[in-house]
Amino acid sequence: MRQRPPAFVLASGSAGRLRVLRDAGMDPEVVVSGVDETADAISDTPALVQLFADRKAAAVAAQRPDALVLGCDSLLDLDGAALGKPASAEAAVSMWQRLAGREGTLLTGHCLIEPGQGRRARGVARTIVRFGRPGDAELAAYVATGEPLALAGAFSIDGRAAPFIDGIDGDPGNVIGLSLPLLRRLLADFGMAVTDLWGDGR
Repeated sequence: MRQRPPAFVLASGSAGRLRVLRDAGMDPEVVVSGVDETADAISDTPALVQLFADRKAAAVAAQRPDALVLGCDSLLDLDGAALGKPASAEAAVSMWQRLAGREGTLLTGHCLIEPGQGRRARGVARTIVRFGRPGDAELAAYVATGEPLALAGAFSIDGRAAPFIDGIDGDPGNVIGLSLPLLRRLLADFGMAVTDLWGDGR
């Protein structure tokens, strides 16, 4: 009989990440890490998202040594610059004016830790996003909802900005904040299957 997997913990308060996991048959416990998400000395977007994912997972793993902990962090890369959550409505408008009609790469760092076994696996998922050109009135209405202020790159593909995204190349879940194919590969590094985390783990 397969050994029951440890408790699965998502080290993130992101509703999008939780929804991706639940839609795929998993129901993790949520523990928000509360870690600092600044790293002024690092300008490389993949390195940044991996660093923040590592910090989140490590902070929660220290609290939950009995669990399997997943930390994630997402940023949009445009011309080598990392775009996180806009700080204001004005910043969101400015960000969209830069993105309109262009392509960016949404990167999400993943870090999976099983403290009880001393194991860690990590990786960065990438999805190309092709942005449309919302009109001034559309953009003003979207920013007025407040939604873009909570999102890396001021957008997502599963919310009010969806009509303004012309298409993507890659994993759609990654744009929401968590790549299930990458998670599956990280679990395999631990000798686990993603199906082990479905429902009651059987």
